[in-house]
Amino acid sequence: MPTVFHHGELLIQTESGIDQRIHKVGNKLIRDHIIDQHKIFFEKLSYVFIALHDADGKPWISIMQGKPGFINSPEPKTLNVSGSVIAKELLNLQVGETMPVGIVGLDLSTRRRNRLNGNFNKIQNTELLSIAVEHSFGNCPKYIQLRNFEADEKNNQSADSKTEAHQSFDKFDKHIINIIEETDTLFIASSEKQGGDLDASHRGGHPGFIQTDGKRQLWFNDYPGNNFFQTFGNIHSYPYIGLMFIDFNSGDMLFMSGQSHLEQINVPDHNTKNKPNFLPRRCYFTLEKGLKIKSAIKGQWSAVEMSPFLNKEIIKTLEK
Repeated sequence: MPTVFHHGELLIQTESGIDQRIHKVGNKLIRDHIIDQHKIFFEKLSYVFIALHDADGKPWISIMQGKPGFINSPEPKTLNVSGSVIAKELLNLQVGETMPVGIVGLDLSTRRRNRLNGNFNKIQNTELLSIAVEHSFGNCPKYIQLRNFEADEKNNQSADSKTEAHQSFDKFDKHIINIIEETDTLFIASSEKQGGDLDASHRGGHPGFIQTDGKRQLWFNDYPGNNFFQTFGNIHSYPYIGLMFIDFNSGDMLFMSGQSHLEQINVPDHNTKNKPNFLPRRCYFTLEKGLKIKSAIKGQWSAVEMSPFLNKEIIKTLEK
């Protein structure tokens, strides 16, 4: 049966005993165009998360901000985004005709999430990115923490400005460790090969769901999701990923690039709703390059309301 999934995704789906079911679901839900419901969703957003390659073909993830309407879909095979990618020049992120791009539209105020990937159309200027859609699909609201966002429209300049305080790093200091280990939200860019198609993804959990060795390595456990395994399938095929952390109190951001690998973890699964072949996995990441930008986000986030899915027994088990 033809499938929208590549080898790495198929392998992990098969390991988990869900390949036949997920092939049917994936072929139905992962479309080659934007449906009207998703078009309306994207056009209401004031920020979007974007995965791009650097000059070496390694994935990174960043964010773009704008007034609602800065994203639009003039026809079902095209998504346009106007504005600047935070840290684009600092990270040497590549935007050009036919280059891959991944998008995750995530409205933290409603827990709605839609993903999209494709390639750039002809780029007329650096402030208007036009994407030719290859895959577009919705994601469930699992593990998304509820937050409202109020943009600071008077101070919405690019984080590449010389007025921004930024610092490169190749190991974790105390401040970086605090951001990582206190976060409840993580963003990931991955690709099935160097310079290949990109995915932008999200992970959420109770503060502490990501741990570090205090030096250069961090890790987090897999939680049951849509079982497409796009991110983990990419990691199986190509180990380099990009990570992004947001300090929702200060607006500071961490960008990281490095190699990752997956390991199955031997923990009991007390969630009877899971399939018998559910195999908890842990993702390990080793930092190679990082960038910290102070007050990169222009706006204010409200207090957090944790996802109700995090009360499930399987999550409690995996966080031990």
